[in-house]
Amino acid sequence: MNELETKAHSNNKRKLELLRDLIEIVSTRDPIDYSKFNPKNKNKVTIEELVLLNEEKDKEVKALQSAWEELEGLLFNDLQITLQEKNQLATFLGYKKKEEKQKKQSRGRNRQVWRAD
Repeated sequence: MNELETKAHSNNKRKLELLRDLIEIVSTRDPIDYSKFNPKNKNKVTIEELVLLNEEKDKEVKALQSAWEELEGLLFNDLQITLQEKNQLATFLGYKKKEEKQKKQSRGRNRQVWRAD
């Protein structure tokens, strides 16, 4: 495996790790039940509970944001590479078609019979 393939393999492995992390975060994420924060309820939430919930959400936000930004960067890099490869293939295809056209034209010229009057 050359250096480029090794780096691509490493990047793909990292993307899979990030996706697993995101899946884990999303699957274990519990939405907040806002009804318990209603001041009309007799079971009032304490400041300590709110601080704890806020800290948990801060951790969740940081984890999601970090994983998302890293994954976005890796995928953007893949997109750029894929677009470059596609452009190269289009260029090669254009050259190949031009080459084939020139071959057909030269074959056509070789088959013509030249007659002297």
